[in-house]
Amino acid sequence: MARTRVIIDTDPGVDDAIAILLALASDELEVLALTTVSGNVNVDRTTLNARRLLELAQRPDIPVARGCAEPLVGSRDEASDVHGRDGLGDLEWDEPTIGEYPGHAVDLQRALIEQGPLTIVAIGPLTNLALLVERYPGIDEKVERVVIMGGASFHGNVTAAAEFNIWFDPEAAERVFAASWPITLMPLDLTHQAVLNDEDLAFLRALGTVVGSRCADMLMPYAAFHEQWYGNRDVIMHDATAVYELLDPSAIAKQGVQVAIETAGEHSRGATVIDRRREFVASDCRVGVDIDNESFVALVRERLSRYR
Repeated sequence: MARTRVIIDTDPGVDDAIAILLALASDELEVLALTTVSGNVNVDRTTLNARRLLELAQRPDIPVARGCAEPLVGSRDEASDVHGRDGLGDLEWDEPTIGEYPGHAVDLQRALIEQGPLTIVAIGPLTNLALLVERYPGIDEKVERVVIMGGASFHGNVTAAAEFNIWFDPEAAERVFAASWPITLMPLDLTHQAVLNDEDLAFLRALGTVVGSRCADMLMPYAAFHEQWYGNRDVIMHDATAVYELLDPSAIAKQGVQVAIETAGEHSRGATVIDRRREFVASDCRVGVDIDNESFVALVRERLSRYR
């Protein structure tokens, strides 16, 4: 069975880290590059974190390309209160030996797209992808699909209306959803169903591997944040659901929708308006609606156990 060629566009981020390590441990995927963007922390730190994660996974063959440092319009606050000042839980890391791709992220994305069909997994703000379709007209028609973690129907996590990745750069999201590539969206409605708990963190630590221990260490302060914010220590694996969708598309129930991005509302800027009416049932924009957490956790445990 052919492996799915994948670019991961990311702003690591604790849950980004788990998603990236999950992808790297999965034979179904050929991860071609990590491209970075400002979001959870600034692009200097997200690029460093991507290099750290590849070093942790012992994958020096995968390039890390730095992308956009600012959203298309204005500036935004980082999520350092969620992920730590460095984005990965403020742990001690050795300086990575893995270097940085010399060009811009969107130029590397374009080069890889021209080499053959691939999927973009977008688990950060969508600034790089907006620049990609602006800089290279028609490139969206060459991408098999884009799997996005972002948006929400029931409530946001930055404002009452907006989820962080879309809120950080709604103008970019508007451009990305207007492009012609097929999109699969993993919104908060779906990602809040995918959680790891303290037993799972203990399982990772008990593996006795560097990766297992580092994942547990990153997730511990993330669990503390969830306890403060949500009243329990279950850690929501937002970004890992986008990778899970590629590993087993049948595991996540989805429906055809139409998505509009609010860019101007006083109280709703960054909101995703997800139209679920039956007229959009055959849309090439699909949204995840249901996931079985037991199966999801079992796969995360099994894949992260592969690291030695």
